Amino acid sequence: MSIGTPSSTMRGRSRGFDKQLALESAMDMFWERGYEATSVSQLCAGIGINPPSLYAAFGSKAQLFLDVVDHYQRTFWEPMWDAFEPEPSVKDAFRHFFDGTVNVISAPGTRLGCLVTLSAVSLENHDSDVGRALAAIGDEGVRRFQAKLDFGVRDGQIPADTDTLALAHAVSGAVVALAIRAHGGMPPEMLRRLVAAELRMIPEAK
Repeated sequence: MSIGTPSSTMRGRSRGFDKQLALESAMDMFWERGYEATSVSQLCAGIGINPPSLYAAFGSKAQLFLDVVDHYQRTFWEPMWDAFEPEPSVKDAFRHFFDGTVNVISAPGTRLGCLVTLSAVSLENHDSDVGRALAAIGDEGVRRFQAKLDFGVRDGQIPADTDTLALAHAVSGAVVALAIRAHGGMPPEMLRRLVAAELRMIPEAK
C-alpha cells in the first residue's frame, strides 16, 4: 500500500500520529456502525486527524477498513481458530469456538456483534475489494469448519454419512446469527442458550 511521498506524508500527518492507535479507533467505529455507515469525516474525528492525514497513512477508506479487518481478525478470531483446529474432540472444538464467539460479540461498550458480519450484511457493492475480502473471510471459516467435521468423520466421532459441507455452512450461519442478535442487544446469557441449541447440529456417532 502506497502512502505517498515523504513530503506529502509530512504535510498531511500531524506530529505524534500513531498508526496503531488510529487502527484501534477506526476499528471501534467500524465495529459499531459497519463499513458503509462509517464516513470519512467520522473516522477523522474519531482518530483525531484530517482527511489528508488519513489518505496519506492508509490510502483510502477502503484500505483503512481492510487494515482494520486484518487487525481485528488477528486479535480476536485467530486465537480462537488456533485453539479450534488442534482440539481432538469435535464437539469440544465447536463448543469452545461458540463460547469464544459470545465473548467477542458481547464485549462491553460499543463492541457488540461482529465487525465483519455487520459490514458484510449492510454492504451494497459485494463486487469490490471490501466485498471480496469479507466474502473470503466467510469462505475460510466454512473451510475450517468443514475440515474439523471431516476429521470427525474419519475419527468416528460423527456419522459417516454427514454432509460436512452443508453442516459447515450451517455452523457458519449460526455464528452470523449470533453476531446479528448480539448487535441488536441480546444479552450474553441468552446468546449462550442459543449456543447450546446450535451445538445440537453437530451429530454424534452411535
